[in-house]
Amino acid sequence: MDLPLHLLRLIFTSLLVLLPLQLFAAPLPKLTELPLGVRWYSIKLGDERVGFSRLTITRTDTGYRIDSEGSVKMRVMGFSREATSKESYLVARDLVLQSFSAENRIDGSPVTITGEVTPKGVAIVSRSGSGTKERTLKLKGALYPPHALNLYPLMQGASKGKSYKLSVLDVEAQKVKKLKVEVVGEETLTQGRPVVHLKNDVYPMVDNDIWVDLQGNVLKESVRDDLVVTEAEDEATARAELARDALCKTDLVLDFSMIRVTPPIERPAQLQKLVLEMTGLPANLPLLQGKRQQVLRQPDGTVLVTLPSPAPGAEAPPTAAEREAAERIPSDHPEIKAKAAEITGSEQDPARVAKLLSDWVAREIKGTVTDSQSPVETLKSRNGNCQSHARLYASLARAARIPTRFVSGIVYQGDGFLYHSWAESYLGGAWVPIDPTFGEMPANLSHVKFVEGETLDEMGALAGMIGKVRAKVIEKKY
Repeated sequence: MDLPLHLLRLIFTSLLVLLPLQLFAAPLPKLTELPLGVRWYSIKLGDERVGFSRLTITRTDTGYRIDSEGSVKMRVMGFSREATSKESYLVARDLVLQSFSAENRIDGSPVTITGEVTPKGVAIVSRSGSGTKERTLKLKGALYPPHALNLYPLMQGASKGKSYKLSVLDVEAQKVKKLKVEVVGEETLTQGRPVVHLKNDVYPMVDNDIWVDLQGNVLKESVRDDLVVTEAEDEATARAELARDALCKTDLVLDFSMIRVTPPIERPAQLQKLVLEMTGLPANLPLLQGKRQQVLRQPDGTVLVTLPSPAPGAEAPPTAAEREAAERIPSDHPEIKAKAAEITGSEQDPARVAKLLSDWVAREIKGTVTDSQSPVETLKSRNGNCQSHARLYASLARAARIPTRFVSGIVYQGDGFLYHSWAESYLGGAWVPIDPTFGEMPANLSHVKFVEGETLDEMGALAGMIGKVRAKVIEKKY
């Protein structure tokens, strides 16, 4: 299973593009190494994308670490169900489970589960709103993570008709289950890619079919005759969609992407100083500095963010690109230029012009989850998400000859930090953060910038941290 079990319990998998070619009689060469790296999956109910999953396999000194993260949200018969999951398994080279951890939320209720396999059984500690509970599950023989159902047969040679019974840990149910996986045969994708067709009995009385390539990569999973499909997805596309959904604050990833912190920030608009300790930021992520923020990577890999910067230096002046029209910031469009002139009137002071434009966007553009429209479309429809607000403001500001750039990062809202986009305008020799979604100039100090720019590649950089970042408030002053 490359998707946490309880996520698929909420739904059932869509149209297959597999064409049977031939069944094999002789066993395939045994899989000797798990497929390392990151795999992305989309989950569809019919034509609707209702979830996603991200699987990461890394090598350890004694075997492998298998990390699975995902989110599902769907509506059935008028009821909304949602679940987010982050599970991690340490296994030996033969896939035998050693230890595990999970953070799951179903309909907003959080549960954290940790455990390890001991000579006495499976020791489990669970923490939820009901408190902390400890228990030990009885165990006979080897125990495997759910992902072993897709990998174990290939490690044995995957002979057609061969079936295997494995003791598998169901983390959510906190049970050891005896599950059967059967090798149906070898098939070929329409593009000529050979795969192994497997079946298992994870869901009683419901067919569960899986297609795995010869390297151990799961390509598709089908529950109940293609009602819902979990399907491998191109990484670039998946990263862009995840970043988009997080910035749109869509229900699909809202809970998954939120960075909860302790202690809470009661009055973010009144912050005078904020220091955060963060983990989970990609090692190759450029750390953006300036008068607004100082970001330092510590020897242990944690990142210390201080706002405002305790040692502000000179900031780089605007580039030509931050003054001119761009594909997604069409400041030269006649309607954008006309609206900027209408809003600012005879005002000449750049700071007052920026304030007039930001206030107008915050007041006139209604917040929605729409994200793919252009600033001209936002101007006409008068609605859009934070990206729409920021792009429209940037377009109007550049049309008014104010150097402006589109930036993204996180902002504190409610119970924690959410991914967000805003703008920075060059005023009085410094880059001033302006949030035209909330009408803040300057934006409050809970805005932590990670990315500058509006291209898909620049925005996609956020996807590497969504669902992984943790933050702790070290200091706050009002």
